[in-house]
Amino acid sequence: MDAVDRQLLDQIQRAFPLEPRPFEALGHRVGVGEAEVLRRIDRMKKDRLVRQISAIFNTGGLGYRSSLVAMAVSEEALEKAARAVNAYPGVSHNYLRPGSYNMWFTVAVPPGESLEEVVAGLSEKAGGWPFIILPAIKKYKLAVVLDVLDEPEGETSTESAAPQVEAGRGFEPTPENVRIVRCIQEDLPLGERPFRVWAVELGREEEELLALIRRWTERGWIRRFAAVLNHREVGFGANGMVVWRCDPDRIDSMGKILAGHPEVSHCYHRPAHPEWPYNLYAMIHGRSEEECRAVADRLAAAVGHADYRILFSTREFKKIRLKLFWE
Repeated sequence: MDAVDRQLLDQIQRAFPLEPRPFEALGHRVGVGEAEVLRRIDRMKKDRLVRQISAIFNTGGLGYRSSLVAMAVSEEALEKAARAVNAYPGVSHNYLRPGSYNMWFTVAVPPGESLEEVVAGLSEKAGGWPFIILPAIKKYKLAVVLDVLDEPEGETSTESAAPQVEAGRGFEPTPENVRIVRCIQEDLPLGERPFRVWAVELGREEEELLALIRRWTERGWIRRFAAVLNHREVGFGANGMVVWRCDPDRIDSMGKILAGHPEVSHCYHRPAHPEWPYNLYAMIHGRSEEECRAVADRLAAAVGHADYRILFSTREFKKIRLKLFWE
């Protein structure tokens, strides 16, 4: 990747232009023409640097319930258990991590379904393994923006917080709204006027669709419209889930400090359990495990609390973009 590639990757994962000719707008930002932007992004997709460019939805704002789940599976049963868990369309990520609770997956269930019953059913299909449901009690940060610019030490890029869902502005899952979600959660077509392609598919005008995407973003139903990168392909070969066991009275202050660090992509307060007493989680990404350990040490020093563990993802069972309103 050259400097222009890195600038484009940085721009499209932060805030993709919601304009009739978005690739032309990106070209103005990085100093190249529209055709060159299209050529470069097409190449980066073929090289698997960019997974897709699309609307990234706030699942809770659309009525879904979601949670992180930890399951304790014997080593010899991992393959069968992973197949059973992965078969549910609401499971988007599933990783092997060290410890007695070794299978960690995220699950979302649509309105009207019980999260607890779905997870219990997955456990039964996987072999009846013990599990812990760890929903987010409070979110301090949710913004997977990788620093691909190779900036000098001490410089960091800023990122805006995701909008909150407006009170009294509940998403209505009408057939037309569901049809729009199913369309704009897919990869944006590459072309001079990609939103027009979607608009024609939906029987709408181009500007009408763009205005709708902006409005849904303002209401918090869409967290952002942006690219999702392949972490490993852009140089981030390691990720670690850092978990703290801390006094509930300190969680808010610690969570806000952790969220302020650019190396942290996710930061949540989750419930503690007797068999798993950790209640503050921060996800970090690095170019190596050593880099992640160094980041974890800095985070622990920043919050003044060393009672933590870092769990590296040692195997990826499943990693997809969650597709809402599946049949």
